[in-house]
Amino acid sequence: MKHVKRALLAGIAMLALYGFVTEQAPAKFKWSGAWQPTRKSAGDGVTKLDIKIGTFINLPDPASLAKVIFHVNKKFPGSAPLATWAVGDLSKLTPAHKGLSAEEHEQYLSHMDKAGVTVFLEVFPFKGDNVAAMIDQWLGKFRHHRCIAGLGVELEYFGKATDSLTKVWDEKVKSHRPGYRLFLRHYNPSYMPPAYRGKGDLLFIDDASEGTLADLNKGFADWANHFYPTACAFQLGYPADEDGMNGSQKSGWWKLKDPIRDWGNDILPLIQHPDQELGLIWVTAKSGKSYNTAWDLTK
Repeated sequence: MKHVKRALLAGIAMLALYGFVTEQAPAKFKWSGAWQPTRKSAGDGVTKLDIKIGTFINLPDPASLAKVIFHVNKKFPGSAPLATWAVGDLSKLTPAHKGLSAEEHEQYLSHMDKAGVTVFLEVFPFKGDNVAAMIDQWLGKFRHHRCIAGLGVELEYFGKATDSLTKVWDEKVKSHRPGYRLFLRHYNPSYMPPAYRGKGDLLFIDDASEGTLADLNKGFADWANHFYPTACAFQLGYPADEDGMNGSQKSGWWKLKDPIRDWGNDILPLIQHPDQELGLIWVTAKSGKSYNTAWDLTK
């Protein structure tokens, strides 16, 4: 038996020597960046969720937003700078927010054109809204910007994306430009279309929050592994996860040495298919915690 094992090991070594056995390359992020609007976290010790989730903030100028995007992007060399970009009425969201004006959108997107940022517009429909009309409205308004790569639908207020609805939305997005891509976002995989994958260029974004980092990482990896080969992204760095859900500063992403880099790099080894397109979208640009005042991605 020992002779057989030695022979097998020798055979494997020989195959490796001639390049027939190679170590699988680790997964990498294709895109990395931030959410527009970004958020600022609440103060110390907050446990009430409606407050703990922080507040949306409009940054004072396009350069400040670009700093946030590239602050995240530089943590993952080789990835393309990305922003998911909220448009439309945000007053009904939780937390509610006054979004950018039409003039500000134009100004900020023009800056992203020059900066080389990939931008996906994002709509927030409620149940019964005509999503196809929203796609026409916003891609029709901003498709002249070369930074635009497509449009996404936040499903939290709308409900599940059926195969038939996703097909309509996907084809509507591509009617504006064949290379545009559709993304769908939720934290529950059952909200994604069961079977429709279109031309294979959909993007499914998991925005899970409010848990331990270990649990969230497992969930992100399970999401990507389940939906492979569909492209997937993880929206993380929410204010709710900056400290513990019990308000304790003894846990949360703020405890990581380099929260953006370390958190992203903790997920990648859990991804089973290194050829899968992956993205990381960071949320919190500024901290409201007395012990994390240095967290300001605009600087």
